[in-house]
Amino acid sequence: MNIIPPQWYVDVEDTARLHAIALLHPQVISERLFACAAPFTWDQVLQTMRHLQPQNRLIPDKAPASTKRDIRVLPSQRAESLLKEFYGKPGWTTLEESLTAGIVDTD
Repeated sequence: MNIIPPQWYVDVEDTARLHAIALLHPQVISERLFACAAPFTWDQVLQTMRHLQPQNRLIPDKAPASTKRDIRVLPSQRAESLLKEFYGKPGWTTLEESLTAGIVDTD
């Protein structure tokens, strides 16, 4: 964790959906879609994982790396609106939803 600074996350299924949209949507032509749901810190990830698996004593209390957020603004509104239009999603998959799906059945 101390070699990967805080950055933006995106769920793997949202990424796959955007690839399908880029291939199939008639108005998406030679367009760069930014798949960036929201910024996160490793402390947020650890807090969510502790919430999801309170019995897991291997999850650290605090991330050793800097907890400063990446403050650059990425133009991800177009990609989010396409997810809403094409798949009827309310928006990006949240960090907690993504982490939950990633650690299901890891007990």
